[in-house]
Amino acid sequence: MNPPYDTTDFCAGFWRDLWDAGFVHFPPHARVLEIGCAEYDWQTPMLQVRPDLQITGIDWRPVTRPGDTVVGDVLTHEFPEASFDAIVAVSTVEHVGLGYYRQDPIDDDGDTNCMERCRRWLKPGGWMYLDVPYRPSGPLFTVTAKYRAYNDAALGERLLQGWHVVVRYVCGTTEKDGPYIALVLEQEHRS
Repeated sequence: MNPPYDTTDFCAGFWRDLWDAGFVHFPPHARVLEIGCAEYDWQTPMLQVRPDLQITGIDWRPVTRPGDTVVGDVLTHEFPEASFDAIVAVSTVEHVGLGYYRQDPIDDDGDTNCMERCRRWLKPGGWMYLDVPYRPSGPLFTVTAKYRAYNDAALGERLLQGWHVVVRYVCGTTEKDGPYIALVLEQEHRS
């Protein structure tokens, strides 16, 4: 059986590492949201291994994937509260709101707003996977308006409000965008 990931895409490698280590797993018939589904085909290999998953992808760019796809903005499209058992964002959140992709609207806090929306869409007990460029000794910054990179303070302030970190995996890479950090998150309990 094929592995549930592309073995050539370097960002998919972070997902692969956590999958192979057993840190990410889906309940039977899980409803899964994939944010940014046009850049990399995460769905096809995932559904080959887990055909029971009900995957919905969202992206500004039209794309054909084996799951359902929504052409739209993750910052304005509405999913019902507690709709998904898991949310996957392979190298996506750092781009949200920067306008780099043609119709992607500008929102300086797009990454933060995306994470808040994900908390609402996730069922209690669900989890979220994301990976972003990581600069442990540098400030949050943007490179050519394409992506944000985060230090620990920026991760806490911009992405982790209301989340509990289950897995934190720093991924060293020689790619120009690296290193990255991959995170598996659960919602903090709301009082």
